Amino acid sequence: EEVVEPEAEVVEEVVALSPEAERILALETDLEALGQKLRTYSETVDRMRREFEASKGRIQREHERSLEGDKVKAVTGLLGVLDDLDQALANVDDESGFVAGVRMIQKDFTAALAKLGLERFEAMGEVFDPERHEALTVMPVPDADQHNKVVHVMKQGAIVGGKVVRAATVVVGKHAGTAAAATN
Repeated sequence: EEVVEPEAEVVEEVVALSPEAERILALETDLEALGQKLRTYSETVDRMRREFEASKGRIQREHERSLEGDKVKAVTGLLGVLDDLDQALANVDDESGFVAGVRMIQKDFTAALAKLGLERFEAMGEVFDPERHEALTVMPVPDADQHNKVVHVMKQGAIVGGKVVRAATVVVGKHAGTAAAATN
């Protein structure tokens, strides 16, 4: 025969609270709910602040890249004017007041472009480097030490912000004996 255990009686004790105690209990419950809401809002504000700071930094970096690109465009556009001044002054024999004035303009123009970050480099005598030089042609040279080196510069190269924005236009030396030895 099966033994049936009597079920334990659940006794709920009803305690009557005073109206003040009920009010305090209700206020504590409301306070806990409001505290949770405040924590949620605080976490949301913190997350939004982090997102804002990240966006601000990203926008600043994009702005700086855009400014750098605009500066490169402006400088490289004006570089041709400077080349023309250089060419004109290279072919002048007299030193009249006019020529002296043009030389002064050239100097000021060069300084203004340097303030924008332009650096021109003289390629004469350098070993040919396709990253820095654009070879128009090769020219036979009598000295083997001049083989594959820049022997004439048509236009100087330019760098802005550490990047070559215009390769130097050059003529590269080619020594007949060195070229033949290199192919063997």
